[in-house]
Formats: sequence, C-alpha cells, structure tokens
Amino acid sequence: NYDTAIEDLDKLLQDRRSVLSIAAGKVAGKSSNLLKARVRRDKSPEEYQASLCTLFEASFTQQVEEGCADWVTALLNANPENGWSELRKTMLSLYEAKIEAGSPPEGPAEIIAGLRRVLFNKARSVTDNACKKIYGNLNDRNIGTIVSATPSDSIVLSYMDEGRAIDFKIASPGQQASALLELLLRQSAGTLIIDQPEDDLDNRVIMRIVNLIKNSKSKRQLIFTTHNPNVVVNGDADKVMALRSVDPNSNPNVSLARVQIDKDGAIETPAVRHAITSIIEGGRDAFDLRSRKYRFVPLPSLPKTAAEGAPATS
Repeated sequence: NYDTAIEDLDKLLQDRRSVLSIAAGKVAGKSSNLLKARVRRDKSPEEYQASLCTLFEASFTQQVEEGCADWVTALLNANPENGWSELRKTMLSLYEAKIEAGSPPEGPAEIIAGLRRVLFNKARSVTDNACKKIYGNLNDRNIGTIVSATPSDSIVLSYMDEGRAIDFKIASPGQQASALLELLLRQSAGTLIIDQPEDDLDNRVIMRIVNLIKNSKSKRQLIFTTHNPNVVVNGDADKVMALRSVDPNSNPNVSLARVQIDKDGAIETPAVRHAITSIIEGGRDAFDLRSRKYRFVPLPSLPKTAAEGAPATS
C-alpha cells in the first residue's frame, strides 16, 4: 500500500544521504587534503516541482512552473526535514477523500477548500474553475508522481589553497586536474581512463602524479593517452601503443578509422622505445641536447637498434 511504499522510499533516501556523507568524509584523505567535500541538500528539487505542475494541467493557471518552484522553495525553507512529507501526506489525504466520496465530477466543497489551503502554500490565489480542474487531476498517475518524487542531494567539493577553501568550480584548471587525479588514483576501483592529463599540469605536478600511477597500477587497470614522456617512462607503462593518423579517403562511401596503431609493445621493445624518443621526447638528439643544456652527467650511450638506424644483424 501507499504507506509502506512511502516508508520504504524515505528509508532509501536516508540511506542515500548516509552514503553521500560517508563518501564526502573520505575525500580529504584520498586527495592529500587538496579537496574537502560536504553533502548539499537539494533545496528546490526539480522532481518536486514537476510533480506539482501535473496537478495544474489544463487548468489555465498562469505561471505554473514559476509558482510551483516558489512553492517548493518556501516549503523546504520553512521545514527542511518534513516539509515535503507533510505536503505529500496532505495531497494523498485529499485524493483518498475524493475516492471515499465516490469521485463526483463536481468536487465536494470540503475537498475544494482543502486544495485552496495547500495550493501554492497560500501565496497565490487560484480561481474556482482552476480549483475544479485541479480536483479532476487528483488521480493515480499524478498522486503517484508526487509520492515518488525525490530530491537530488549531491556532494560539493572545495579546493584547499594554502588552507583556504575555494569553490572547486572557480579553482584553476591545473588545481582541478591535480586534485582530481590524486583523488582518482588513490581509489581501488575499475578501469580508469585519463585523456592527456598533462594539458593543465606542470611537470613538477606530473611527477607527483607519476608516483601515484606506479602505486595505483597494481590495484587497477590504468589507460592514459599522453604526449608527456614522464607519464609513459617514469610511470613504468606495461604496454605502449603509438598511434598515427591515416590519410583521409576521398570516397564518401568508404569509412575508415582516422587513426591506426603504429607501434605496440613494452617500453623495452626497440620499435616502441624509438617511437617514445622520436614522438614525445623530440628525438634522441633533442633528448641529448637537453641533457647538455642542464649540464647533467650523461648516462652511457645505448647501442642503436635497427629501428633507430643501426644496421640489422642476424
């Protein structure tokens, strides 16, 4: 029956808020305290508004959507915990009264008066004809929509900038990216796919992320697309695929992939190693030149492979 269904629904909503609260409490620790989180209650749920709007179908009431939005907001401001439950209970009681009266086409005066008391939280007047139409709209479908309407509570993130909390939405792209990568890589879950994380990060931050990658990849599958050698090499990628563009086909009836796999294998594979140095290191000469510019002591030279230009041997 309705009472049992409503109790079950309210219990599920309480459980969902508990899950959100627990998840929010874990965010700081999972992001090296770069993020903090809190649960935000939905103060004007769209499902609440939409369900009330169904009562006004064909009633010629003006600005119904605006009125229902104001109605829900005022209701929850006055009673955040039980405002909607009480309204839902009132609408259900009016519908039960209609059924007990035999659902006469002309609404009984006491039901019409009850509707007037509750509609728009008495903030707006409703005409007699509109009230009669709303009475007619008290049916299984519309009441069921009101009973089953739920809020969209959510988790709100703040970025911690030297101890100062700022709204995550106004944090810089680099701050957002670094914090989210920390949060994602410290979780044990399913496959994680990241597209070019270096776009918003400097290499100092990339190296911190690389250390997280090395620790995380033993617990879950990580798939990265990147042009940054630190992610591939220092992140100890187990498998590397270098892609290349395909020349477009002028025939509109032929559909071909825009990219193809050029090299595929472990970093130790000569062809893959050559692809890494030539594509994301800028070539062996560029790699050596940077080393000399920084006055780093060069490592012993590696023998060239066939893919790097040495003669093939059998």
